[in-house]
Amino acid sequence: MKFKIVLVIAIAITVTSCMSLQIKLLGIHKKDATVVSFSNNNKTVAFVPMKHIGPREFYNDVRHIVDSLENEGYIAYLESTRITDSLTKEEDSIVHLKVRKMIGTYLGDQGYLDTINRKLMGRRYSNKLKLINQPPYKKLGADTLKAKIVDVPMNRIVKAYEEQYGVLHLNDCDYVLKPEQKYECGKEPGRQVNSIILNYREKHLANTIVKDSSKKIAVIYGAAHEAGLLRELRAIDSTWTYKK
Repeated sequence: MKFKIVLVIAIAITVTSCMSLQIKLLGIHKKDATVVSFSNNNKTVAFVPMKHIGPREFYNDVRHIVDSLENEGYIAYLESTRITDSLTKEEDSIVHLKVRKMIGTYLGDQGYLDTINRKLMGRRYSNKLKLINQPPYKKLGADTLKAKIVDVPMNRIVKAYEEQYGVLHLNDCDYVLKPEQKYECGKEPGRQVNSIILNYREKHLANTIVKDSSKKIAVIYGAAHEAGLLRELRAIDSTWTYKK
């Protein structure tokens, strides 16, 4: 469930020191969840725009939506870039360091919001808005025995990026900087990163949807993928339409 809101937050935090204000402007504090629908003559996609940090009430709302969709016969598609290939400890560490170089923050088990050290993406944050990290999918109502993780694993995202833009070279700063510290080791160009973090994964998601025999698919993905997914579906089949 990575790489989504994180890019938007990173930009917002970079241009202002008032994180609480930027989070409100981005809508991360809102407590109501929504669902939109994409359809063609063959199948329907219910897209649930996710936030990877947000109020507890938002995730309670998501749970009700997901429960309803599954009761209506939808199969859930889950966002997760966790590594599924067999890597050595060193290889796994390098992948995470390269991802940090791409997006400007370390994606560890603690999530974007470190409530222990009171930091959001490496910056001090009081958390007066009482935000939490996105709960596990099971707590969001998804039937994890039937749901499908169709995302691109983190190591393959790095591979795709390097095939397109060249090898990501880590420097001494990358190796020394601690995960919870602000990243200042030379981030990759945003346009290049978005082409893989967003567009590449959206194309993969659209192709998977088209090939799936299921007629009803609930996509529980970060909100930033909504427009891109519809664009990629329309690139395959122009009859795909959007409706609230």
